[in-house]
Amino acid sequence: MGEVERRIVIVGGSAAGLRCACRLVRLRPSWSITVVEEREAFSYAACGLPYVVAGDIEEVDALRRTADGTVRDAAYFAAVKGVTVHPGTRATAIDVGAQLLAVVDRDGTARELPWDELVLATGATPRRLPGQPSHPRVCTFHVAEDAAPLYRQLAQGRIGHVAIIGAGLVGCELAEALRALWGARVTLLEAAAAPLPGVVDDEIGAVVAAVLRRNGVELRCRATVTAIEVADDSVVIRTPAETVSADVAIVAIGVAPAVDLAIAAGVALGPTGAIAVDGHLATSAPGVWAVGDCAEVRHAVTGEAAYLPLGSLANRQGRTLANVLAGREDSFPPVTGAVAVKVFDCNVAAAGITRAAARARGNVARSVWISAHDCAHYWPEAKEIAVHLVYEPVTERVLGVQVVGEGEAAKRADVAAQLIARRATLSELGQLEHSYAPPYAPAVEPLAVAAWVAQNQEDGIIACSPLENLAGEAVLDVRHADERQERPLAGGGTTALPLEELRARGEELGKGPWMAVCERGTRAAETLRWLQAHGRYARYLGGGLRLRAMADGGRT
Repeated sequence: MGEVERRIVIVGGSAAGLRCACRLVRLRPSWSITVVEEREAFSYAACGLPYVVAGDIEEVDALRRTADGTVRDAAYFAAVKGVTVHPGTRATAIDVGAQLLAVVDRDGTARELPWDELVLATGATPRRLPGQPSHPRVCTFHVAEDAAPLYRQLAQGRIGHVAIIGAGLVGCELAEALRALWGARVTLLEAAAAPLPGVVDDEIGAVVAAVLRRNGVELRCRATVTAIEVADDSVVIRTPAETVSADVAIVAIGVAPAVDLAIAAGVALGPTGAIAVDGHLATSAPGVWAVGDCAEVRHAVTGEAAYLPLGSLANRQGRTLANVLAGREDSFPPVTGAVAVKVFDCNVAAAGITRAAARARGNVARSVWISAHDCAHYWPEAKEIAVHLVYEPVTERVLGVQVVGEGEAAKRADVAAQLIARRATLSELGQLEHSYAPPYAPAVEPLAVAAWVAQNQEDGIIACSPLENLAGEAVLDVRHADERQERPLAGGGTTALPLEELRARGEELGKGPWMAVCERGTRAAETLRWLQAHGRYARYLGGGLRLRAMADGGRT
C-alpha cells in the first residue's frame, strides 16, 4: 500500500512557513501541502528592504529571486517545489475541532480548507505609537509595500527631511540608507540612552551613536515621543525636550507577533505575547503548530520564553517543524539571539543577553572590554574592533558578547553564540581554538583575550567602563609621549609614567587610588599588577582610550 496522504495547511508565506512547506514536500511527496498568504507579493527577504532604499539592491524584486534569478511566485512553488500557494487569500478563522480553516480569496469568495495539521506562520506586524495617526506622512517599514513609496518619493526629490522614531536595527539601517544615497536630513529619535537598546549595552551603543553623528544623523537619545501631528506639508514629532518637523516620519519601534487568528481559535499565548510552543513547535491546540515571528522561542541564557523575530531563527524553525511533522526525531533548541547590523562603516554584532538585561532579571553581571584588531595588527588591512564581554562572576558563565568596529564583528558573535548556547565559562572561551593566519585573525583570538581579561578581573584587576567620568580621578597615563601628544587627556590630575619606566620610578607614586589608562587597556592592566603588588590601589579604563575615543567621537 502507498503512503497515507495527509493535508498540511500553512498560514503565512514568508521564511518559516515556506521553509516548512518545501522541506515537508521533499520528505513526504504524496502529502498535500497548501500555503495561504494574504499578500500578493510573498517569499522575499524583508531584511534586505533597507538596502533597496539605500540603492545597494537595485529593485525590490531582487529580494524574491533565487540565486539563479527565478522569481519565487506561486507558479515557481507549484512547478519547482510541489507546493500550492494561494496568494491574496486571507485566513479568517480556525475551527480546531472540525479541523477547518476559513479563508477569503482575493475576489471575496469565502471557503473552508480542511487540514490534518495546521501551521501558523503568521509573522509579525509593526508596533504603533499611542495615538499614531494614519496618514501617508507617517509610515512603518516592514514589508515591500512600505519601501516602494518611500523610494519613489526620495527619487522624485519630494522628501528632504525624515524623522525616524526608534534607533533599533531597522532605524539605524534606514538612517544610513537615507543619508548615504539620498543625502536626506535624518533625525533619529530613541527613547533609550543609546542606539540599539536590548542588543548592546550603553558602552557599545555610544560607539554606534558616534558613528551616526559623524555621518550627519541628528541622533536624539532619551527622546520619548509624546505626540505625532500631521499638517498639509509636514509632520511634527513632539518629545519632552523638543519638537521636530519633518517631511515624513518612519515609526521603527519594533514588531509584535501577529496572533489574532490564534487567539480567536483558543491557542494559548506565552508570557511574551507570542504563541507558546514546546520544543517540537506544537501549540496548546491539537494539530496546530506555530513557527517564525508569531511564536516564542526559549532563550539559552535565561532558560525563559523570549520573543526574537529574526529571519535566521524562522528558517530553522520551519525546517525543524517539517522534520517533526514527517515523523523524524527533531526539536528546536534554545537560542542566543545572535544578530548583526551595519551602520555606515561600522559593524555591530551580538549574542546572548546584555548586562542591562541580566541585571534587570536580578542576576549579578560584570563586564570587561578590549580593543583589538580583527586580524594581525601588522597586516595592512587590519581593522579595529572592540569586544564587550558580559559574564556571571560566581559561575564565570559567559552571558553575552557584543562586538563593534570597522573590522569583522559578525564572526566573533557567531562563535560566541555557539559557546553561550552551551553554557560556556570564561575558561572555555579562553581556550577557544581558531584558524590563524595574519590576513584572517590575530594569533590570539580577541574573544579569548576578552575571557582572559575577565578572569584577570576576578583576580582583582578591575576594569572600569570606557565611559567612566575621569574628572576627579588620579589618572596614571602609561602611554608613550607620542601617544599622549596624539590623543591628549583633557583635564588635570594626570600623571604621565610610561609602563617601561614603572619599575624604575614606581616608588614615586602615592598610594592612590589610581585610574590607569593606555591606548587599548593592556598596558594599564599590566600596570595594576605592579601597583597592587606594591601596596597601591588602582583600577584601569576598560578597552583603553581607543574605545573611549570610538564612543565619544574622538573627544576624551
